[in-house]
Parts: sequence; structure tokens; C-alpha cells
Amino acid sequence: MPGRDVVLWLIDDELLNGDERRGSARSTERVTDVFYRAMRPKPGSLLLGVRALPGDVGGFAVALLGMASGSQQVATGKDRTLVTPLLRLQPPVAVARLHEVMPEPQRRRLEQQPRVPGPLRPARLSPKVGDAMIAALRQLSPPAAQWLAALSAADTPVGGGQGARLREERDAVSLAIDMSGVDPPPDLLYTPGAALDPEAPFGGTFNPLFVTDNEDDLLAVDLRRFDPRSRLAELSGSITRFTSGRFALTVMNVNRKALEHTLGVDLVYWDETANTFTMVQYKRLSVRTGRDHDGDRWAYTNRDELAAQLHRMDLGQHVPADSRDWRLTSSPFWFKFVKTTDFTARDRFVLKGMYVPADYLRLAIADESLRTGARGGFEVTYANTRYLTRDVFVELVKRGFAGTTRSASEHVITLAAQRAQTNEVIVAIKAPEPQYEPWPYDDRDDDVSAFSP
Repeated sequence: MPGRDVVLWLIDDELLNGDERRGSARSTERVTDVFYRAMRPKPGSLLLGVRALPGDVGGFAVALLGMASGSQQVATGKDRTLVTPLLRLQPPVAVARLHEVMPEPQRRRLEQQPRVPGPLRPARLSPKVGDAMIAALRQLSPPAAQWLAALSAADTPVGGGQGARLREERDAVSLAIDMSGVDPPPDLLYTPGAALDPEAPFGGTFNPLFVTDNEDDLLAVDLRRFDPRSRLAELSGSITRFTSGRFALTVMNVNRKALEHTLGVDLVYWDETANTFTMVQYKRLSVRTGRDHDGDRWAYTNRDELAAQLHRMDLGQHVPADSRDWRLTSSPFWFKFVKTTDFTARDRFVLKGMYVPADYLRLAIADESLRTGARGGFEVTYANTRYLTRDVFVELVKRGFAGTTRSASEHVITLAAQRAQTNEVIVAIKAPEPQYEPWPYDDRDDDVSAFSP
């Protein structure tokens, strides 16, 4: 398959039948195997799982197709690699049959392969031989051809507003994960092989193992607390929940508007343990004339829209109740200015950008320090704006230096509801495991109803 390493991988019955070591129903969708570190497949490699045919037949057959997603150390010199997405070939395809339909030069090279796969020792094929074997597999196995076509489709970039929205969604989820400190599965945001729907939440690129759309799952305890009438469930197109250590993180997408009316993506992050909210508003930079320190010159120029949003970001005056309630800034609102780039489903990286406090932007607009554009035009750029990097911002949230005070937290749901009227909203909730006391809004008739249609 062009652009990917093709690796022969010796499998056993345990892997073929579902990797029972994991003890999970999910094991039919992904498996893990251990390799010598120096020989482990690179992430993105296409793995052809081969096993010996019955003795009266002889030879080997390709019984599994998968993609190496990520690895972690399990012993000295050995790593465990996650393989997902995965396809179990029924029936398996004999390697001898693949030889028959491969071009003669590549078949001879394969037969002369100096290294064969063995336990802990996968065998990477040369690019031409790997491409020829994949082409033969497409020809002989319709299920393999369909799966490989889906894998290729996931590599196709999505541009324009759709691509920017999908990239921002993924970044918002990744940011929530970083702030929570909850370790996600390595394949949570990396699902080539699944259909990419530019109009679906997250493009449909969350691993389906962690996404639920049925109503029972949507009525999880933590979501009832945030939305006692369960009306968020009616609006959500994608939700995922996972745990790590003593905490759980639930992430959901709330999209009230059709795609063409979506203005961007907000992140509402709730740390239930500390009862603090942090809200991040995404803004897209565009390329301007001239250059900045990062090559092209990027800027945000819509002063009126920025001022209107800042006006709505008001929780009133809230004095810290004690030293633990103290924050570096009284406002829990932040802007992230990002560059507009294409989206590819298999991309792991997050968006680079500027994290800017709302309070700072109010002052900068008032003192006109952002009027550095042509003829004194308004612009937010890397050169004229004081901003934080992602790592610094995440640490501020994790350590309680950013976010709402306890008294201000009571007003956030109303504002979150307002965001959902016009924008796509990512709601992320970090909560302790296992269960919790009832949410105090359960019996109230208040502004949380603004989430409803």
C-alpha cells in the first residue's frame, strides 16, 4: 500500500480468535502483540497476520489485517504494540495464491526474502514487494479490498471550513484529555479504516470502541448531573467515556446548528472534583501579507465579533472564598487562536496556537495595542499579542491557577447553554470514580433548559 510499511506478522490462535488475554469484548476490534523493540512495526505500518495452514495443506495464509497504532515498553528490549483497526479474513488467503498473482520480479524478491517472520520478530517487506502483495490481496479477497479502500479514504484530507472544524474538534478533545490527566487509550483519536464523514461530529473518527450513541449510555450519572433533563442527549452526536486511575473523563459533542452555520468550536471543561470550569473559545487565524516568526503571517482581524463575545463572557465579580479558591485571573474564559489547515483522519498532532486570556483581550482592545495592521487596522498576531503555549496553559488548569472560583461555577451552565445556541460545543467532564452525590440542579427549573430545542 503506497506510503505505508507492509509487515509480515506471525500470529497464533489466541490473536486470531480475539486476544483473550485482554478479557474484553472489545478485543475482537483490536489486538496487541509483543515485539523486540528494534523490530517493532512503526505506527501506521500495515500488518499482514500470517499463520500456518493445517498440516495436510502446508504453507501459510494471511488471516489478519491490521495497522500498528502505538507501542509501550513491557520488558527490557520488548514493546507491546496495539494493532487497530483490524480485519479478520474469512476465509484466509494462502500466501501461495498471493505469489501466483504477483508480478514475477516481486514474487522472486519475496521468495528470496532474507528474513521470515517469527515470534517477536516481524518481517518488513521492501516497498515494491509490499505494494505488490497488497495489490494481490485486493484482487483475491473482496473483504480485504473493501477494508483497504476505507483505510485509503481515511488518508484523504478535508479542507476548507469542514476541515478546520474537524481539526478544532480533535484539538478540543485532546486539550481536555491533557487538562484532566486521564490517560486515554492510544487509539482513541486515531482510527484510519473507519468512514470519514465531514459533517459528522469529529468526522466519525473517534474509535467506535469508545463512542456510544444509544440513549441508555448517554444517561450516565455524570451527564445527568450536568444535564438533569437529559436534553443534551437529544443534541449529542458523539460521546465517549474512559477512565484512568481514580478519575473518569466524559467527552461529548453538542452541535445545535447545521454545518454551514457553525462558527467554530468551544470547549467547556468541568473538573467536578475541584468544581471549576474552564472555557476555551476557538478563533481561526488567516494568512495576511508579510511574514512573522513562523513563516507566513497569520492574523485574526474581526474586532467587532471579538468584542461582542467578550461582552457576553461575564460572570460578575466573585471574591475567592479562601486561598485554594484563588486564581491568577478572575475570568475562566480563554481564546485559542489557531491556523486553518486541512484535516486528515489519521493525524495525531494537535493545533498549534495562542492561548490568550479574555481579560487581557479586553484591555488590549481598549488601549488599541492591537491596531498594528495596515493603516492602523485591528489584528491579533503572534507579534502583537501576549499569549501562553499549550503546555503552560494546561499546567495552569491542572494546578488550579485557571478556571472559575467556587461561587462563579454556579453561573457557568447558563453561559455554556448560550454557547450551544450558536456554536458547536465540546463538553468535557472530569469526575472521580465510581459514583457521585446528586447534582444540586436536579430539582431546579433554571437556565440549563436553554440546552433544549
